[in-house]
Amino acid sequence: MSTERHRLLLLGASLAALGALASPALAEFEVQESTIDAGEIQLQYRGATHHGLAETDDPDDDLPLDQSQEFELQMSPTSHWLLAFTQGYTQPDGETFDINAIEFETQVEIVTLEGDGFGFAMQGGIEQPVGNGRGDPGDLHFGPIFEYGKGDFLLTNDILFFKEKWGPSEQQGLGLEYSLQAAYSVSDRLVLALEAFGEVDDLAATGPFGAQEHYVGPAFYYTWGNDDDFLIEAGEGDFPEKYDEFTVSFGVLFGLTEASSDVAAKVFVGYEFN
Repeated sequence: MSTERHRLLLLGASLAALGALASPALAEFEVQESTIDAGEIQLQYRGATHHGLAETDDPDDDLPLDQSQEFELQMSPTSHWLLAFTQGYTQPDGETFDINAIEFETQVEIVTLEGDGFGFAMQGGIEQPVGNGRGDPGDLHFGPIFEYGKGDFLLTNDILFFKEKWGPSEQQGLGLEYSLQAAYSVSDRLVLALEAFGEVDDLAATGPFGAQEHYVGPAFYYTWGNDDDFLIEAGEGDFPEKYDEFTVSFGVLFGLTEASSDVAAKVFVGYEFN
């Protein structure tokens, strides 16, 4: 069996196991990097389990989610342009597990992060509810990605503004989602990180801080396979030599507000190749 086929089978087995073990979840937690590698394809799974879910007595509020997972395909036609397609799956409390949204996104790298310094990219996309998400508004979203690298340290900040469309919505202005990651490379394979995530549904009517979702906590990332950055430098032109990498990540996040769950465990599995 070839090395690439072996890793693909391992990825499939890992995703199946993670899906079987999933428990109550509200959302996925994603950190998107600004750097784009030409010709690269990425397969990603993101999921989360939550404990101590926020409760509500209002029958008009959305039900808390027992499961929430995302499967994403990313493709990079050039070294500065990325396309992504995502399927989201949820299981609202007391209902069946089903697809709830599809999402199309694009990203343009404007400033390339090389060694120590800054990286900058812009991303945007559209999300359309389907399945058990029918009846919810879709949205348009856009925002910047900032990165700063210094030695083995990397700081990443994703900011995403969104506007609800094509459905019933009480949103007056733009909504905001953010992710912030401070990562330290312990070795070529192991990265330790402190991460924060949050969401404000409506910047024009933010309400009390306790009504917003905000999380912070540690995570680790472990990667094995060929070093794509090294091969890109060694290759000719924009396209590097062939490589593949497999990454797994686990993190624990702590809710900072009443609207957040008390503790969330997040999982990421990714396979990238060209």
